[in-house]
Amino acid sequence: MNAVDLFATLLAQGSNVRKSEYSALPAYGHLIKADLVKDAGVVSSTFCSECDYPHDAEIVFKNNGYGYYCPAFGFIPIPRSDLIATRPNILAFITQIADQLNCKRRKSTALHGDIWRIGAINTPAGDVALYLSPNMQKSDDVRDVQSVLIGEVKFAYGIIFTATGGLSVPPYVTVQLQDILSVDPNTGKLTVTANLETIAGVPQQRGGGRPNDYKEPLTKLAAIRASQGRTLIGRNEEAKALQAEYTAQFPNKKTPSIQTVKKFVTTLRSGS
Repeated sequence: MNAVDLFATLLAQGSNVRKSEYSALPAYGHLIKADLVKDAGVVSSTFCSECDYPHDAEIVFKNNGYGYYCPAFGFIPIPRSDLIATRPNILAFITQIADQLNCKRRKSTALHGDIWRIGAINTPAGDVALYLSPNMQKSDDVRDVQSVLIGEVKFAYGIIFTATGGLSVPPYVTVQLQDILSVDPNTGKLTVTANLETIAGVPQQRGGGRPNDYKEPLTKLAAIRASQGRTLIGRNEEAKALQAEYTAQFPNKKTPSIQTVKKFVTTLRSGS
């Protein structure tokens, strides 16, 4: 497990977790160096495996020590060091991403719960809005983001960073942190490793000639497939799937030829 995977795991849980469960992992040390985790007191509950009926138990303070009550064995003491809580340092994460991308319209507090506006990046074709929503796997997650976006400035392009799930809020694309970020284990530097303009579907500016009418919609469809983990390894198979999605998405438009879509997939994968 690398540092970004671990950060996403902690972020997706949405609550304080026991530091002792992760502190021995090298990736946790990398997150500390990157200032992406922080201590958060002690956990509020733990799992009891002492009796024949394992159960969750609330942590209590008794006789100058911590522990919990088990119906079978009564009060079970636990060293405080085993109950230290940790959680992602979301503000540090947002700040580092915004600084690296030179974002405008930043916000240093959450919009709702753990949904944050990272900011907006400037492109020749228009700004790209960036948001963080830890989970995008249930309809409730989508509704929460939709409610937040009602009060936000509308952009033609946008990306929702998430730790888990692939549901989207069109026209914005959802992408998992693990697919676009890295943390250098030596320096602790958090880096965006993907082309966010391409993921968001921003059309490339051309110096002259007739623009490719298919490039923008194909880019958006490819980005959505990638964010949902549906991209196929083979170029021909991916091109056929992408062509079929284009036809379904734009039934009243001319479908690009399979050769055109294959060329697009090849160009996209080469990064050119």
